[in-house]
Amino acid sequence: MSGAAMDHFKPILSALLRHKVVLALLVLVVALSCGVVSNCVFLMSLHLKRLNMPAGFDEGRLIEINADNLLVPHSDEAKRRTRETVDALRQLPGVQGVTLSNMVPLDDSAFYPGYIALNEQDAQNRSGVLVDVYGGEHFAQTLGLHLVAGHWLNPLGFVDYADVYKPDSTVAPAEALVTEALARRVWPGQDPLGKQFYFTAGNRPPTTVVGVVEHLPRSYALAADGEEDYSIVLSMRLWLDDGVYYLIRTEDPSQRQQVLRAAVDVLRKLDPHVAIIAQRSVTDARKQQLGKDLAMARALAGLCVILLAITGLGIVGLSSYWVQQRRRHIGVRRALGATRADILRYFMLENFLLTSLGVVLGMVLAYGLSMLLMHYYELPRLPWFYFPLGAVALCVTGQLAVLAPALRAAAISPATAAAG
Repeated sequence: MSGAAMDHFKPILSALLRHKVVLALLVLVVALSCGVVSNCVFLMSLHLKRLNMPAGFDEGRLIEINADNLLVPHSDEAKRRTRETVDALRQLPGVQGVTLSNMVPLDDSAFYPGYIALNEQDAQNRSGVLVDVYGGEHFAQTLGLHLVAGHWLNPLGFVDYADVYKPDSTVAPAEALVTEALARRVWPGQDPLGKQFYFTAGNRPPTTVVGVVEHLPRSYALAADGEEDYSIVLSMRLWLDDGVYYLIRTEDPSQRQQVLRAAVDVLRKLDPHVAIIAQRSVTDARKQQLGKDLAMARALAGLCVILLAITGLGIVGLSSYWVQQRRRHIGVRRALGATRADILRYFMLENFLLTSLGVVLGMVLAYGLSMLLMHYYELPRLPWFYFPLGAVALCVTGQLAVLAPALRAAAISPATAAAG
């Protein structure tokens, strides 16, 4: 740093160090705002991105029913009732396909995570690529997924969902469908067909990729750019005691409500004690979820505005106090030849130093908050470009906030020196 620059910084640092407590509080406020704003803007972008996410399936012809049958887990009765119920639903007029699934894309119905790991060690350490795991016989065909390579899952190779997820299980689905985006991520530049992976910890055999679908959005987890399609469909069958969703594909979108009413009647006829938790078209389910995403984005935007406003008001109040306390000092500087521009520059530079220190600490805090969100909520890592975004927002807020007090300081006349 040049001697001229040091001449500007020395009196600023000297003045700031005489108010250590106030200085520390302001820096902490700026740091907290920077850390929270960076993560809020990132989360807001994730929610907004889901508003226009391609479904990848024919949602206009699908309905979903979430029902609790209160059956004894893993019982023969549950399996018999499942076959009876699915057969009855498939015979309804206007029904083209039926599947039982562990979750429904894009409606926050549930979250079943897995990790595509290329070796057993990574699977044990949960260090693979995070994916959403879908299961259900005829799941892909019922949704109308677009197969771009390979073939559908072998209907004779399905294993029970409960056998896969029970403690200390050594069972793994033999086959899987993956999305194009996931295939590019895990096997870049390679043909994914025939590739093997491990999707969960345990002493299990690997699963083989037999098909690639164009899109299959994740159900619940917010995802960073390019990761919203990180989904797999495994050859797992579900029974009514697994806590499932009925997904029914109609022959025509106009038949959805009619089929939905008939399907609910069938479920209640077969089991008068069944609890219907949700019944709706997949389109309505997605609209409800997108409404939640939009509301959350607005709430996060409001939080950012409030934090920036609080930080700005804090800077205005502190700068105004310092101007009032230094009126005689400013008058002396004006009497010694300092121009209004010199005084304005002094306060703007002083605030810039404070804000910059807070921003540096804030970026460390932003990284820490991102790690906590990743660990506890399975959210993606905060991308690097959100760090300077938060820094710029706080620096601009700080300079705008100090402008009015700095202009008042610059307006103080040299005669103030004699008044003291």
